[in-house]
Amino acid sequence: MAKRVPKTEAPEQIRAKIKAASLDRFCEVYIPQAPSVFTYGVPQGMQVERGSVVWVQLATRKKPALAVVSKVLTERPNFDVRCAYPHASGYVFGERFMDALEWVSRYYVSTPMKALDVFWPAEIEKYLDAVLEARSAVDSRKLEVDSDDDGAALENEEMPPYPEAPALTDEQKVALDSLVADLDGKGFRGTLLHGVTGSGKTRVYQELAYEALKRGLRVLILVPEIGLTPQTSKRFEDFLQVPVRVLHSALSAPKRREAYVSVLTGDARVVLGTRSAILAPFDFDVVILDEEHDSSFKQQDPAPRYHTRELAFHLAHKYGALVVLGSATPSLETFHNAEAGNLKRLTLKNRATSAPLPQVKVVDMGKVRQQKGILLSPDLRDALSECIMAGNQAIVLMNRRGYSKIRVCSECGETLYCKHCHVPLVYHKQYGSLMCHYCGVLYPVDSPCHECGAETYEFVGGAIEKLEEEILEWIPSAKVVRMDRDTTQNVGAVEKILDSFRKRVYNILLGTQMVAKGHDFPGVSLVGVVGADSGLGFPDFRNTERLYQLLSQTAGRAGRVGQGGKVFIQTLNPNEPVMQFAIRHDYEGFAKKELADRSDALYPPFCKLVEVNVGSKDESLLQQTLKRLGDICRSEKSLMVQGPVEAFIPVVQNVCWSKLYIKTNDLATVRRVLSPIVNSPKPWVMGVEIKVEIE
Repeated sequence: MAKRVPKTEAPEQIRAKIKAASLDRFCEVYIPQAPSVFTYGVPQGMQVERGSVVWVQLATRKKPALAVVSKVLTERPNFDVRCAYPHASGYVFGERFMDALEWVSRYYVSTPMKALDVFWPAEIEKYLDAVLEARSAVDSRKLEVDSDDDGAALENEEMPPYPEAPALTDEQKVALDSLVADLDGKGFRGTLLHGVTGSGKTRVYQELAYEALKRGLRVLILVPEIGLTPQTSKRFEDFLQVPVRVLHSALSAPKRREAYVSVLTGDARVVLGTRSAILAPFDFDVVILDEEHDSSFKQQDPAPRYHTRELAFHLAHKYGALVVLGSATPSLETFHNAEAGNLKRLTLKNRATSAPLPQVKVVDMGKVRQQKGILLSPDLRDALSECIMAGNQAIVLMNRRGYSKIRVCSECGETLYCKHCHVPLVYHKQYGSLMCHYCGVLYPVDSPCHECGAETYEFVGGAIEKLEEEILEWIPSAKVVRMDRDTTQNVGAVEKILDSFRKRVYNILLGTQMVAKGHDFPGVSLVGVVGADSGLGFPDFRNTERLYQLLSQTAGRAGRVGQGGKVFIQTLNPNEPVMQFAIRHDYEGFAKKELADRSDALYPPFCKLVEVNVGSKDESLLQQTLKRLGDICRSEKSLMVQGPVEAFIPVVQNVCWSKLYIKTNDLATVRRVLSPIVNSPKPWVMGVEIKVEIE
């Protein structure tokens, strides 16, 4: 059981207002989710500085809140003030943390107060109390980390002996030598490590981290999915023989506290986590983004909607660091940067085990003759049977949750939609209900038709639960484990599923796109992709890129050890260029074609694209606001404004949504125009929500 940490409290006098004339010093503070920056007094005899964590009382809130000092003032305000009291830990966030906080809020058209709510973990108060406890145990150690002093301390620590590990391939040696040379450089150093699936990129990361630690440097390793952290942290900890601190939202409370406190106290040398780990006050010297192409590195909600890669670039440029972006299918922005010479490009063309890349076969489902409603093609069904009979494992991907995609009325043929969202309800056999995937509301399966009131219905289109049922019916020897959002809701569920599959408790891993992200399963010789083209209809300029990445990454799980593997891609669009590039494992051909198309249409990376989402329950008010906002944006000659257009899901939780798109190379103008609108303490238009997303 974790040790209970004593809780500290704000001082009782925090609510009292006093005359500004009685004080000599004042401070401006950022309070999470506050509408603006507020000014407080500094009590006589107390020390605060920029970055100090303080208790404050905001008039509109019942309880005192923790805040961070943005600026210390000597100029006396002309109003009475409440005082800000330093937290008992005396913790001070360094300038690098403060700069990251302010840069993210500025670049992504948000406020430092909104950003702080994202930067700080929900349990920050408990973590600071734990820091106070740790501080007492080490004779009041100063907690504001001086990177130079700490770096020297780390350098003087004795490294564990070099671990026993397989010899590097020639390609890995060349890549490692280049990266190690960069460790001794100054300023920004950026590299794309472009290696095919199974080429041993993680092995290169391990060696690089070891060399960095020998030099007294700190290493941050970022992965796109929580499910990758157990496998990756164990590999790094076994190799480095030093603690690897893991940061992500699904950790148990004691483990999360232990990891974050080690960062706050400056003890952490290697930190591994998902997107939010880059927000921690960890002054890295090397940052590795594994599977850097993954969309999980982009924050969606709440604001600020930052991208991990862009923040890593900013910090590395300003404070000097080595940034390593690794992927078999780099984002086109990263590939373009490397082609333009802004990033060094290192290539691993061969698998580390010398196993060939898997053979890919596209199955044209339009020509397959089988009973209606059957999801597995005969080719994939036979291949799965042979794979299991041979004692091997298989991964089957179907990127659609539930049992059946839609429920239609037998009388009038209408699809049953959610009452609160303009989206068809999906039948989930697991819950025995229809579910809306946007608001999460469950409906009885026999809900009457919204159009004609009939209670007779039929299901159309299969999803992953039906596929699981079908595999078990066709292949009696199959031991299937399913990994999707419905089976991974509990803490530790992802780790448990992956660990059991790795230990061969199951021989078929069936999942959504979760299973495509960087997992290493030596026993997998077959991969099947069912409904490969299901995402082609989405109106998103990155849609084709994401489909290629999904197909290529999923295929890459097969045959990583041994004689290679086989991949079956079931599609209704076999002649789509993206399918042909995937068959040939031709990333460069795909990238060059897609970049040419984007250049012609003026999409990133050839411009900055800003998406402005506007929502309201009042559709008339929504249209008025869109017109007014569009007119303001169009008055700026450097902005190319498109729209408004209805959102792909036009109604979510009874809120109607539409979008404006802005193409520009002048983000400063975008911020100047949109920041007062989005970040006003009061809504720009009552009853209207406006969200801004940069690229």
